[in-house]
Amino acid sequence: MSTFKTLLALFGAPSAWFIQVSLSEPLAAYACYPHQVPLSAPLWVNLSAILIAISLICLAGGLISGHVAWNAWGKFTQFDANKEVKNDEGQTKFLAMLGVMSSFIFIVAILFTTCAVLLVSPCSAWT
Repeated sequence: MSTFKTLLALFGAPSAWFIQVSLSEPLAAYACYPHQVPLSAPLWVNLSAILIAISLICLAGGLISGHVAWNAWGKFTQFDANKEVKNDEGQTKFLAMLGVMSSFIFIVAILFTTCAVLLVSPCSAWT
């Protein structure tokens, strides 16, 4: 597995979730509370569409990362008696499995964050 694929498998989904939270939260906060007084409606009419678009793009990034990790790990689960064992195969297999696990966890996190965007109306009062 190439270094780029290894890094994508390990850090793609966590980075996608980080980008989702880093973009969505400040945008929503500014749209609903730009100055000293909270607004009853967001500054931008299509704020929900912007947040959903960010979520879908980040979900796609997480899924691509998970796909790369799954394919990399799948190469090691197939048994071939004629295959030579390389010295770094154990490390690569471990990194591929770690990529699968982290991608799964962060794809779920992206989905939960997307649910918050879909279920909570912008600028709603919590009390």
